[in-house]
Amino acid sequence: MKIIENKYFIIALRLIVGGLFIAASVSKIFNQEEFSRAIYNYKIPYFDSLINISAIIIPSLELVSGVFLIIGIFKRGSSVIISILLIMFIIFLSQAYIRGLDISCGCFSLESVGQKSDILQRIIEDILLLIATVLIFKYSNKLNIQEKSI
Repeated sequence: MKIIENKYFIIALRLIVGGLFIAASVSKIFNQEEFSRAIYNYKIPYFDSLINISAIIIPSLELVSGVFLIIGIFKRGSSVIISILLIMFIIFLSQAYIRGLDISCGCFSLESVGQKSDILQRIIEDILLLIATVLIFKYSNKLNIQEKSI
């Protein structure tokens, strides 16, 4: 368990998770209409009125939280926000998988909206990212890493 408590391991996790969330946010920010369509394709009951606002808020949270993780400020808060997003993504993907929806997840590339993605693979990836964010939350301040250092 020593590697998990190693400050360089936690820094690497922050850079990986932060970079992934920044990358995921870019196409969503510049293609909000397509991202709205990707959200709509999940066919979540009673969620129709929240689709457009979600298409604005989700990528903004991904971008800001990812940047904060990379530069090393608000690490715990950013890891909480990303964890909440990941839990939401896992729930949405799981219900789509259970219902047999043939959709693209809308995770990174919106060019494939309408094409089926491997939903089960995305669920596993999100679970691994969730574990990483929990480790970031748990060990960032315990390792005496200064709040503004990488």
